[in-house]
This record gives sequence, structure tokens and C-alpha cells, in this order.
Amino acid sequence: MDCCSTKYEAPLSAVDEPRVCSACEGAGRAVTRKTMLLMLKPEAFDRIGEGFYRFCASAECRVVYFPENGGESFTTDDLRVRVGLKEKSDPIPLCYCFGFDEADLREEIKATGDIGIPQRIASLVKQGMCACDDRNPSGACCLREVTKTAKRLMRELAQ
Repeated sequence: MDCCSTKYEAPLSAVDEPRVCSACEGAGRAVTRKTMLLMLKPEAFDRIGEGFYRFCASAECRVVYFPENGGESFTTDDLRVRVGLKEKSDPIPLCYCFGFDEADLREEIKATGDIGIPQRIASLVKQGMCACDDRNPSGACCLREVTKTAKRLMRELAQ
């Protein structure tokens, strides 16, 4: 089978079934093998099993990818990039396509009293310029997390 073939992608039924991380029992969303290969350090490639993997979105858990049917998981130490959801210190990446991090949001709020970054990202996404499934460790669009973080920072900085 060709390693770049879409046949390596999780079938819809596997994507829809809930699975939990064996380390923290947090919910996991399906990720493609391509996303994993782009995110993992090359020395971790030999540890990838045959089955499908999921992304653990729990902030307190160091596991990033876990296998659906048992086997070895991959932690933040196995990745080439910092996983924003799992980081506590700057830089905390939020948008992997356009390079925004939590400090960018904080600076914009301090400078303008508002945040335009989520709208800029949304505009770029509408123009077809994002590659979240390839650049974001979660394999999903960052806009939800960027918006959630923007709201949290607005509340924190208002206090």
C-alpha cells in the first residue's frame, strides 16, 4: 500500500465511534496517519502501529496520540512542535497555519482592547489558505480554540 494513499485514513465509522486515552481517559478525535507523520519526530516513526490513532485533547495529559486498539502512545516529547492545548508557558501555539500564539492575542488586547485575530484567521480560511489537517497536531481547525482562548484572555485582562 502506498504510504501517501488515502486508504491509510480512518474510515468514517472509526471517526464517529468515541474512544478514550488510556493515560487519562479523556476523549480522543481521530487523526490521519499523514497528520501524525508530519507532527512526530522521525525517530518515533518506527513505533507507529498498524491501527488508527486519536488525538488526546486533555490539557493535563502528556499523551498526544494514542492507538484505538491498544499499543504505544506518543507524548509531547515525541512531537516536532509544541502542542498548544498541552502547554502552560509561552510560546503557546494556537494557529499552526498562520503562526498565531497566545501572546499575540494578549498583545492585541492590550494594544487595542479587542481581538481581530479570529476574524483574520476566518477570512484566510474562507480564502482556502489553511492546512489545519496537516499543520495542527489535532488534525482539526484551530479557529474554535483561538476564539475560546481570545474570550478567556479578554476576561482575564479585564479583571
